[in-house]
Amino acid sequence: MAANTDAVDPFRAIELPDGSDPVSKGIVRRIRSADGTITVEVAIDGLGEDLAERIVEQIRGAALALPDADHVRIRPVRDADKDIDLPSVDHVLAVASAKGGVGKTTVAVALARTLSVRGHDVGLFDADIYGPNVPHLLSDVEGPVLTNDHGQPVPLETDDGLQVLSPGVVGGEAPTARRGAIAYGAVENLLGQGAWDDRDVLIIDMPAGTDDVAGAALEHVPVDGAVFVTTPFDASVDDTHRTVDLFEEHGVAPVAAVVNMNGFDCECCGARNRLFEDPVDLEVPAVHELPFDRDFQSDPGGEDAPAEITALADGVESFVDDVLEAVPEGTLDLRGLPPASQVRQLSDELAAVEDGATVSAVVEDPTQVRDAVRADAAPLLAATERKGLNTTGGLLELTRA
Repeated sequence: MAANTDAVDPFRAIELPDGSDPVSKGIVRRIRSADGTITVEVAIDGLGEDLAERIVEQIRGAALALPDADHVRIRPVRDADKDIDLPSVDHVLAVASAKGGVGKTTVAVALARTLSVRGHDVGLFDADIYGPNVPHLLSDVEGPVLTNDHGQPVPLETDDGLQVLSPGVVGGEAPTARRGAIAYGAVENLLGQGAWDDRDVLIIDMPAGTDDVAGAALEHVPVDGAVFVTTPFDASVDDTHRTVDLFEEHGVAPVAAVVNMNGFDCECCGARNRLFEDPVDLEVPAVHELPFDRDFQSDPGGEDAPAEITALADGVESFVDDVLEAVPEGTLDLRGLPPASQVRQLSDELAAVEDGATVSAVVEDPTQVRDAVRADAAPLLAATERKGLNTTGGLLELTRA
């Protein structure tokens, strides 16, 4: 059930330290009921462990007061503070640069097309409100963007199924004079209201630097990971270090970096000529060096992409498969709940299943939680097992006696 008046009344009775309640404060996000299980989605980021634990347990008690509540499941909401909802998109990846003119859009287009020709459903959004260059690199898309019956902008589609939205193909002149909130509002309206088909990955070509639009996008768009593009010049690399730190501060994982135009292949002998000898050191999982190539710069296609772009696409696929989709189906993701609330939830789950059944959950510290569950619900436990995941936290499996 949705959060209707009858359902939220018990939660409105909970008084927070500032005098408000969890519903009006946006802590209780959604309430669902199915077969006697009440699931409450909560947003408790930034509350502090002690306060979050107290509120979660009060919410658990309030949920038990609802009609037909045999079992309560509290689920933490991720990206709870993100204003843009992209329900048809599985994962969002940003391609960012500290400076303009380093080839960020070229890399974004090449990566999007490469993933698309590999069979992924890919979207490409041009967030560079001041210089939307994505349409210039895609010869098989032509605007203007039209709207559907609901007034949503409909993405253009390339021959290989890549969906594209850009301020450069929206009717009227590009809003290059807009600044601050007005400029970001134009990006938000086009991205958030876009009528995207189901997409495995949405790649966002970010504006260069960390201006108002880029900063606001990090605040409001649920970006999962980022690819950083730089040249090998010292100033560009130093600025890129700071850009990587900025994205990590906003919870965006670094996927890889592309060092663009650090050389060229001789047209006579084919030898690689490097312009800078010192390797670029960035704190990201992989760094790919991309030489200058006239044909690639003008037409960064997918099937004929350079080996460096192919390797980058491999890394993105691994990031999506091994990191973002590492939680097995049917497993509770309790990361974000206070440790004591994780233990309470797992004890309740064990009490609700049949003998011999297994309860699986992902938690930040599986050893700590396992030991606490043993102390809290020892008579219910027949076996415990921990497994590593290629993601933050670990998998904990508890079998009821």
